[in-house]
Amino acid sequence: MSNRLVICSSPIDDNYVGEKYNADFCNIDELSLEQLKQKIQNYAEIIFEHNCSNKDALFKLQTIANLTGHTAPSADNSFYINRTQDKKFNSDQILYIGCSHTHGVGHSTQQTVYTNILSKMLNKVPVVDAHSGRGNWLTEEKLQTYDLKNTSVILQFTDIYRIRLNGINVRGQDFTKEQSAVFSDEVLASIFLNIVKRSVNLLRANNAKFCFFQISHEYPLHQEVVSRLSTYKEFVYIENANLDTGDLGNHMGVISHTHWAEEIYKRFTALYM
Repeated sequence: MSNRLVICSSPIDDNYVGEKYNADFCNIDELSLEQLKQKIQNYAEIIFEHNCSNKDALFKLQTIANLTGHTAPSADNSFYINRTQDKKFNSDQILYIGCSHTHGVGHSTQQTVYTNILSKMLNKVPVVDAHSGRGNWLTEEKLQTYDLKNTSVILQFTDIYRIRLNGINVRGQDFTKEQSAVFSDEVLASIFLNIVKRSVNLLRANNAKFCFFQISHEYPLHQEVVSRLSTYKEFVYIENANLDTGDLGNHMGVISHTHWAEEIYKRFTALYM
């Protein structure tokens, strides 16, 4: 536990904000005012950081800072995402970016998560940058924050229904009627395929050794999207992804994750070893 706490206006990349200040972190979406007041008492230094483009979130953060007697942030010192590209890797490291499956949600130990299983198979040290509950747009953005030259990378894409609107993460089931009319399956599939295309081009341009796969629910255009993804030599098609349940009672378990690791290992070694 750090003696410094940074409070963010949004859950978007609040972990990066914590890293920026070498501090513990939280955001105003996950805690009430009373909970924040209690949490603040445990720290010697409190920092408020506006980390999204939503002005209402900034005003709320400023209000909380004022009510707790701390310096309120301005829009001028807002933090969105670290684009310094100074995150370098050793040759024995491998970067993983993905959602809750990459984070290891549902597992009581990281040893049963595919990131650790695959890393042992490849004799590499895993560097995991995961964002539970959020979508592929963030995977692409995070990828751009690293020095990717000659690195090893595994990308785990999630379903196409997680998008960001005005700085807020929105899932398909939460779309309004108006949003649903705009973000049809065809539009969302197109957005996703473009994310994949840009990510692949970026990794290839940096001479990275990489593979990518997608863990998602079935949707109307699933087979068409998979057909498009299969045109990339780096794509790993995992036909039976859900083979068991994690020991915490949710997400996929060690049998599933071992299967993913084995399929990725076969593709990765075929391409680069």
